Amino acid sequence: MSAVLEEIIEKMALLSENEQEKLFKAVEEQKRIKAEAERHAFIRSLRGKYKDGLSSVDEFIARKQKAQSLKTEKGGSEIADSVILKRVKV
Repeated sequence: MSAVLEEIIEKMALLSENEQEKLFKAVEEQKRIKAEAERHAFIRSLRGKYKDGLSSVDEFIARKQKAQSLKTEKGGSEIADSVILKRVKV
């Protein structure tokens, strides 16, 4: 244990119950602030890592549009439907 922590623990006995409660709340608030800052940093790192990735919905829409254009070009639906069904579990 560090000297500072030992001193705090010793002096805590001198605090009233109300002061001890305030100290406890202050420590808990500092923990919450630190955890929130770490969470936000983690989220920001993910945003950077996956910013260019498509979501599964975006991928499905892109495949659907491609299938629709194939349908229009080929004049049939079998080819277009097979493009969608290859990627989507039915």
